[in-house]
Amino acid sequence: MTKTEVLELLQSLPEQLKEAESGYYAAVSRLEDAKLALHAKECELFSLGRITGKNEQMRDAELWQHSHELRRALIKAKMAVDQTKVDYDYLKNKLDNTQLIARLLLNIS
Repeated sequence: MTKTEVLELLQSLPEQLKEAESGYYAAVSRLEDAKLALHAKECELFSLGRITGKNEQMRDAELWQHSHELRRALIKAKMAVDQTKVDYDYLKNKLDNTQLIARLLLNIS
């Protein structure tokens, strides 16, 4: 890696990191929205008397019938949070490594 390449990376990575962080927080927000939507649906089902199971397994089965799409959306939202966190961590590590390379290049010169 040349000094020019290191300099270009040091200039571009903070902006990429900012975008990745924004994406992460947007994904977290969507996850919280999905959790809220699922909870609201479950509350609605209980208040309307549509969940009448005598034990927990029966209630879970009844809930699943009415909320499986929301549960899938919740799982997808969790996966999106995980992926954006991986992207952020990758860029953070890349920035840290590039800064280290820059320090080493300065010491050699």
